[in-house]
Amino acid sequence: MIENMLSTLCESLLQLIGYRGIDFTKALSEFICKEQFLLENDINERTLTRKLAEYLQKYFPDYNVDCEYNRMMQNEDYVKKTLKLPAEQTVEISDITQRTVYPDIIIHRRGNNNNNLLVIEVKKSANRSNKDFDSWKLEAFTTRLNYRLGLYLEFNENGFSDFALYKEGKKIEASND
Repeated sequence: MIENMLSTLCESLLQLIGYRGIDFTKALSEFICKEQFLLENDINERTLTRKLAEYLQKYFPDYNVDCEYNRMMQNEDYVKKTLKLPAEQTVEISDITQRTVYPDIIIHRRGNNNNNLLVIEVKKSANRSNKDFDSWKLEAFTTRLNYRLGLYLEFNENGFSDFALYKEGKKIEASND
């Protein structure tokens, strides 16, 4: 099942970001193969994202791969990334407030907003918190903050169990189900 999902993810990424989709898939495969201990032992999500970012940096040497990077260029200054998102996961979508955002992983070039390739939000399948918030963040990142693509990845003890892609503020349907 993981191989099928990985293949589907690779095909989708190839269509959306070209050969860089292969680079991403190689990094993810290497992470899953070499970091089984982290996946099998319910290690903190931040540890998973940091280790995945290390593998991604190897395949994206011409980009910066950062975790929880909360700055962006605005009027030639670095400012905190803020988006209008629901204040709490339990509020209605109409109840909007400004929030500082910390994406789990981004692949970008620091110093401008023109080279924001990929934003990644990660969850562990054991984490039962509301996934809608990650979806809202990915929709916003791919519209208001110029990321070419957003990716939701859900990890379980065997690798990853689900994914979703976002482009221009919309979830892209892929046959991973």
